[in-house]
Amino acid sequence: MSDDGVEVPDDLEIRVGDGTGNEQYRMCQECGRDCVPEPFDAGTGDGIRVAFSCPEHGVHAVVDPFEHLR
Repeated sequence: MSDDGVEVPDDLEIRVGDGTGNEQYRMCQECGRDCVPEPFDAGTGDGIRVAFSCPEHGVHAVVDPFEHLR
């Protein structure tokens, strides 16, 4: 159980990416920097998403780490 009272299963697996090891979603396509992950509420009742933001060029990728559970 987490601090906010939400039950979190022990076998929960959080995956980001497509499982191939390709982490291009983390790299800014304009300057090649490793981007900062910023979790946010999707606002659709489907939980969170993670936006990857370049400090210079802004958000360039958004992933759903729980998509495989829906």
